[in-house]
Amino acid sequence: MKKLILAILFTLSWPAAAMAHSQMESSVPEDGATVTEPLEEVSLTFSAGIEEGSTLTLTGAEGEIGFAEIIIEGVQMTGTLAEPLPDGEWTLLWNVISEDGHPIDGELTFEAAAGISADSPAEEEAVPEETTADEEEAESGTADEGEQGTEQSPAKEVNDTDQPEEGSSVFLTVGLLVAVIILLGLILRALRKKK
Repeated sequence: MKKLILAILFTLSWPAAAMAHSQMESSVPEDGATVTEPLEEVSLTFSAGIEEGSTLTLTGAEGEIGFAEIIIEGVQMTGTLAEPLPDGEWTLLWNVISEDGHPIDGELTFEAAAGISADSPAEEEAVPEETTADEEEAESGTADEGEQGTEQSPAKEVNDTDQPEEGSSVFLTVGLLVAVIILLGLILRALRKKK
């Protein structure tokens, strides 16, 4: 009977342990992407939570670029650059600690093609002196709308990655239900044999 109980406990605990390992699900920019807008931050989304102490490294022909700030929130890790990334091919390496304590690492490559040279940072466009106050307001309103659209796209990717997690939790629920039914059947069978 003890062996039966141990087997059932192992069966119930296995799916939860297997799902605790984090894996990188999506990134901004994506692996192999060409980025034509000035890039000031990178973002990685994982399948499960990650712990503080996880790191990001960005390397390219110009050498290693440091991050001004790295923020970890649940399943998302965001690295903010001190200034926009110069043009060229870049490799983003991550080394994260899964919420179950397992270290996980990986890398992705992408190309920056926003017209920013390594010698000089991106120059801000000067507003012509002839521009009226009304035109400045119209331009800033359009820019705000463009920024909102850009900010929403990573959220959309995160929402897309939520769908597999919902499917995984359904799979886990069904697995647990089957294990409980088997457990009840085995207990009833053991009780009948005792009679």
